[in-house]
Amino acid sequence: MKSAAQKIIENNNLQNSTFTLITNDKNLIDLDAIALKNELINLDYSPNKLDLNTVLLKAKSNKSNELNTLNKIILISDFQNINIENKIDFTIVNSPISLLQLTPKETQNFFLDSISLERKSATETTLNVLVKSTQNATSNIPVSLFEEKILMGKTTAEFVDSKRSSVQFTLPNSKNFNGKISLVDDGLEFDNDFFFSISAPEKINVLSIGNPAEFLQKIYTVHEFNFTTSTLSTLNYNKINNQQLIILNELVDIPSELLRNLIEFSESGGNLAVIPSRNSDIDSYNRLLNAFQAGKISAKIENEHQITSINYEHPLIEDVFEKKVTNFQYPKTALHYQNNSRNSSAILKFDNNSPFISSTKTKNGTFYWISSPLNKETSNFTQSPLVVPIFYNFAINSLKTGQLYYTISPENNIEIKTSVGKDEVLKISNETNAFIPLQKISPNKVELTLSDIILENGFYDVSSNNKILKTIALNYNREESEANYTDLKSLVGNAENATVYASIDDLFNEIDNQQKINWLFKWFLAFSVLFLLFEMLLLKYFKI
Repeated sequence: MKSAAQKIIENNNLQNSTFTLITNDKNLIDLDAIALKNELINLDYSPNKLDLNTVLLKAKSNKSNELNTLNKIILISDFQNINIENKIDFTIVNSPISLLQLTPKETQNFFLDSISLERKSATETTLNVLVKSTQNATSNIPVSLFEEKILMGKTTAEFVDSKRSSVQFTLPNSKNFNGKISLVDDGLEFDNDFFFSISAPEKINVLSIGNPAEFLQKIYTVHEFNFTTSTLSTLNYNKINNQQLIILNELVDIPSELLRNLIEFSESGGNLAVIPSRNSDIDSYNRLLNAFQAGKISAKIENEHQITSINYEHPLIEDVFEKKVTNFQYPKTALHYQNNSRNSSAILKFDNNSPFISSTKTKNGTFYWISSPLNKETSNFTQSPLVVPIFYNFAINSLKTGQLYYTISPENNIEIKTSVGKDEVLKISNETNAFIPLQKISPNKVELTLSDIILENGFYDVSSNNKILKTIALNYNREESEANYTDLKSLVGNAENATVYASIDDLFNEIDNQQKINWLFKWFLAFSVLFLLFEMLLLKYFKI
């Protein structure tokens, strides 16, 4: 871009013309040659993009179709496919259009595509990093992890005749982590850094509704969980949506009001675990199961069965065991409710191959069904070593990780969980800039809208009254990293007003030649008028 701007300045001899400059984020009209030069010198990169039809519409709105005016539209770009969302209609404007495609010297580009988190334990989290190449490559690309500006780790992304490679870093769970992933690449530079921000985990809110259970209190300890228990008669329904995990512990039936609240809780991302009662009202429980698309109770089995099968590949327990256990003492139940749900995935199974504990994915959360009461009179499962990892992971998997990063776009919506006063506003700032975005205040959160704000990638602090509430990470869009370019001749097709040029020099030489032809035409026209005038005078005063 900088090179193209400099070449335009060097080749522009149109000192008496008026110019319009359209970029991804500017529309500058009525510029003279000096003003155009200054704008090109100061032209900076933008994280936004425009499709080609929008550019032509902007050119049309800038009086390009004015009568009795000579206009020429010059489009200079790398013309990636992402800028051509629909078929281009060059007839939008009446003016001639010149297209010049700039191509990079280095066609291969390695770039950081995305990152994701995978919680491995209570103390550690795995950061997965996806590295891509625009071409099949056999290379080793160094990848570094920084916390702020401090190097925390290094690894290598290995490409074996492929376009994709993944690397992992291990992060602690105990603190805020403002991280940056970096690689070294000779291709495009803007996509070699990837910023992310992780907030220190808060205690997980777990609510047990129903009979008190001693085993739950032992699992959900105070240093990791905010565990509360309530009977159905004393339940405060206003506290339901503040939970991450709710356990229904041996309720006889599920009242309609509770069911409505649980559905709303699940839609907002909460997880629900259900332990039935020995005397459960089956119709009531089936309404619950139906609401979560978790099957239907088909029978109450009052025979003793052992729990003999573990689904080691289930996400809930895939990292619990180092190897498959074959000689443990099987827990058992004297009663269970048979539920043959097709949408569910079994975690533990009985000796008759029916599920003892199963999970069902809901729209925004997970529904866990335990098919038997867990009181000591009915089952000895709570004395089994399996109970701790399963119920512990019920809660751990309910903790939703905050958004790791945002992609810079013309409009970003960011939700901050906080309570602010009536006249308070949130501010976003980094080391060089500060601004107050549009904001919508709710009782427990503030929604920020970043509209038409051009931002650089990096870390930004969200603060209130000079107190930092949250650090967010912003990254450039990776769409241009793929580097898929359009063939201009195919793009132009049969458009009569569009011409493809090979270089800026050729383009401006053609414009100069046209200017000379126009200049000669004006002189010929002037002489023609003058000779016509002489001829009329001769005819008037001399009889020939």
